[in-house]
Parts: sequence; structure tokens; C-alpha cells
Amino acid sequence: MQPNGKVFTSAHVPYPTDYPQAGYAEQDAETLLNAAKKVIADCAKTNTNNILGVSFSCAMHSLIAVDAKGKPLSPVILWGDTRSALQAKRLRATKEGDAIYHATGTPIHPMSPLCKLIWMKENQPELFKAATRFISIKEYLLFHLTGEWAIDYSLASATGLFDIHKLSWMPEALAQAGIDESKLSTCVSPYYSVSLADALIAKELHLPINTPFVLGGSDGCLANLGSGVMEPGELSITIGTSGAARLTSKQYCPDPKQRIFNYRLDEEYFITGGATNNGSVLLSWFSEKILDETATAVELMERMMKVEAGAEGLIFLPYVLGERAPFYNPNARGVYFGLGQHHTDEHMLRAMVEGICFEIKTIVNAIEESAGRTLDQVVASGGFSRSESWVQIMADILGKEISVNDPNDASALGAAIIGFKALKIEMSFNASLTAKVFHPNPEKHKNYQDHFQLFVELTNVLQPSFEKITALQKRV
Repeated sequence: MQPNGKVFTSAHVPYPTDYPQAGYAEQDAETLLNAAKKVIADCAKTNTNNILGVSFSCAMHSLIAVDAKGKPLSPVILWGDTRSALQAKRLRATKEGDAIYHATGTPIHPMSPLCKLIWMKENQPELFKAATRFISIKEYLLFHLTGEWAIDYSLASATGLFDIHKLSWMPEALAQAGIDESKLSTCVSPYYSVSLADALIAKELHLPINTPFVLGGSDGCLANLGSGVMEPGELSITIGTSGAARLTSKQYCPDPKQRIFNYRLDEEYFITGGATNNGSVLLSWFSEKILDETATAVELMERMMKVEAGAEGLIFLPYVLGERAPFYNPNARGVYFGLGQHHTDEHMLRAMVEGICFEIKTIVNAIEESAGRTLDQVVASGGFSRSESWVQIMADILGKEISVNDPNDASALGAAIIGFKALKIEMSFNASLTAKVFHPNPEKHKNYQDHFQLFVELTNVLQPSFEKITALQKRV
């Protein structure tokens, strides 16, 4: 990206996620490193002389055990991995868990590296003892590109191990994990940079020697920055594979019910919000597993829009992959409620999209309650923002206007902004310039309110049953 906001090139490399058994979600660290190298090289090869720096955005909650040379001893355990459900449930019920939540801002949930470490300590003790370090995807990339072990405050604040008030590792959380600081990277500012000193790697990446690599932040926090959602009263909603709702604040917003997170964007700003496991990934799941076809999201949305709002009395609880905010139950499961003879796959698609939006609404309600104010300015980003039909449904369900800003990836834009600031390069673009505003339909909003109340009621009533059905599933 250029300082005027123009994106002059982009690249994309897909990589697989493995699900070796129920509750596991893994990737291969070397595959990710090669993908990152290819993306950088593809972007840089035609612009080598114009590259002033590289800034990073990265997914949160990943964990890799490595040896002293940075060689992976384990797969990359991803945010969606729920193998540590038992450890999370146990810790969440204690006063120590409550103290960790308020100090780290990270809800006690299997997504967090804290709970993953406890699981590894209890279930893979030999691997746990053999590991020299426990790191994230970004740390792995940075070390193998620059030789330095460092983690930015933004990414560290999603580990459940980092004190977001003191900007340092939390001793009590480390004790729960069974490690000390020597097993972790040095915590630094998102504006921290390290030079690319290896001539061979520089050549491979088509970058000038000593190109600064700016650490940047986590993808969720950077999405707010890239969307221009930085003022009080503004809310960011992102739906891609997963989804989230977030606000930016200079103040920590504690939640006695532990429904929302408080992560760091940088030394000044907190990002407060909640994430759902179940975004557009459910459309792919429904197409492949239920319809037995490979329809695109666009095709599925076209079929869905043949059905009126409310899907003729069909409600879907979208917890196919378990759930994070606001109730943090990895054992939650998907439910169609009200299924009748008149319903078709088109109704099921409509109810699915509406269910994802209902879940986002529960997160928005929790954020507003914790923040003590109503948030009326909503900005959409992520893959769903490219679907006018989906954004309109979201506006109708929330009863709020939704703006869609820059069509480019908001997290990548946020990383670029961090990079410009770190390198002291003046920017002349405004990330909050609005392309289109979606206004809620009052009649549809009123209709959706009745559906939403039933959605919440069903979710609450079925919490104990989720535990029972998951136990039955594990017998298979």
C-alpha cells in the first residue's frame, strides 16, 4: 500500500487446515512460512525499489511448541481448536480464572494459548518438557525471517498470559500454564521493527537488504484500525470465516460476566468485543455436507433471498463449531428449530444467515452493556460486507445503520497504518471514508425482534443439553 491509501498490488496463497479428530484444528508451521514468503515475494518482485517496509497482521490464539532452533515440535494449534475444553471449564470456575480474565482481558476458553498450554502439560508432558518455547504463528514467521524472538502487545494480549495493564507477562497466568518467561518471546510495541539482515532471505523475498519488518498487531484489533472505527460510539462488525463485533476505547471495559474480551491495539487503545466461531464457514459447510455441492457464497445468497425475512418461522442456532462470545461453550452445537413441511433448503440457508446475525447481535448487546452506552455507528468489514443482501439483513436485525467502507481487507489496511506510523511516513488517506450506508427496515426489525427473543431463549435453555449431546457425539 502507498501512503495515499492506494493498494498497488496484492497476493493470496491458500493453505489447508487439518482436523485430525473431533475438537482439533491444526495447520503446518512450515506451510504457513512458505505461504508468507510467497505472498511477500509476489507483492515485492515488481516493486522492489519502492518497498519501504513490511508490516504484519496475524490471526490470534495460535500455539506452536518449538525447540531451540525454532523447529516445530507440534502442529500449529489454531483458535478454533477446542481440545482444552475441560481445562478451560475447570479454570473458568475459579477465583484464579476470574483474576486472570480481568488482568489479561482474554476470556477463559479453549481458544486461548493459556488453556492450550494447560492441556499440553497434562496430556503431552514429554512434548511440553521438550519445548524450548511456546509461540504463535507470527513469532514463528518473524524468527525464521529475522532470527529474533518478539511478540507485539496486540497479539500477546490474546494469549491469556499477558497483563494488558502492565504490558508484561502475568506471573499468575504463567504459573497456571506451568511455564516461566524464558519459554516466551519478548513483549514489544506493535510499532517495533527489526531489519531483514539475511541477504539470502532478502533475495528470496525480492526485498532490499535491511528492509524493516514492523511487528504490527492481531487481525481483529487491526480490523478496527483499518475500518476507521476509532471513535467513541462506533462499532465494527466483521464476518469472514468467523465473526466479531468490536469497539475501540482508551479505557478498559471490564465485564463481570466475562462475555467480552479486552485486547490491546497498542499502548494507547483497547479493542473491546466478542467473537463467534461461526461465520461464513457455515455456508461452505452447508453447501458441501448438506447440499452435497460446491456452490459459491454468492450463489447461496441468491437462493436464500427467495425466502422472506424470518424464514417462515425457522430459527437456526449457528453453533456448529462450538461458540465463543458471549457464553463461551465449546460444546454448543447447531440447531434448527421450527422445521416444518413447508421448509426447503432455501429456508434453511436464510435461517442460517439470520442465525449468524442473531449471534452477532447478542455480542453487540453484551458490548453495549459493558461499555455503558449505545453504539449507533456501525461499520462492516470482512467477506460478508461484499454481499449487500447480508449486510442489509444485519442492519435489519440490529436496527442500526451500517456503513461499508474500503473493500480491501481491513486487517491488512490496519497493519499498513501501523507500518507507516512506525516508519514515520506521513499518510494522506482516510480509512473511514464511507462507500455505502444500509438503513434498517423498521417493519423487518420489529419482526426480527420476536425471532431474536426466541433465539436467545433457546440458546439459554439448551446449554445443559449441549453438554449431553457432545458427550454422545464423543462416543462415536
